Amino acid sequence: MSNLKLIAAAAAVLVLAACNKGEAPAAPAPLEITAGSSAAAVASSNAGIESCAKAVLAQAPGELLQATLKQETEGRVWEFEIKQADGKLFDIECSDTAGTIVETEVRVATAAAPAFAALAKIDEAAAKVKALESKPGTVERVEFELEPDGKASYEFDIKTADGDYRVEIDATSGEVVESSKELLEIGGV
Repeated sequence: MSNLKLIAAAAAVLVLAACNKGEAPAAPAPLEITAGSSAAAVASSNAGIESCAKAVLAQAPGELLQATLKQETEGRVWEFEIKQADGKLFDIECSDTAGTIVETEVRVATAAAPAFAALAKIDEAAAKVKALESKPGTVERVEFELEPDGKASYEFDIKTADGDYRVEIDATSGEVVESSKELLEIGGV
């Protein structure tokens, strides 16, 4: 990882850590911004990671595990992974333009979780094939999500030759619901 990416990631981690503690974040060191860098992605953020983190924690208090800045069709969004004290996991998306919540998904541990299994008509292997047809590469992680519209989906993190993507596959139909490029990822589960 380049020094620039390390600085950008460190600054963002400070913000997330401060938000987890309910404190004001420390001012990050000045960043040298170059087009296409992780620091450029953070610096060109409209609402900012801090505004979105506060909105997310107001909706679902808990520990911020990861933040990912993604480019979606409708624009850029921050996706936060939250773990609540009772163990519930959420993926909450916040508009980078407005700083408002745009989607809240409940994450379950496995495809065998009763709420997920009741909705899924295709298995993980078939969903993975579909995701890799959409974005050929290497699957690094899969999540099992319950969507706000009552559907279930598999979400694959895929490393491709031109970057990292998140590809969401409908667990009932097997269709690609969404494919978004990851611009920056901070933390990890």
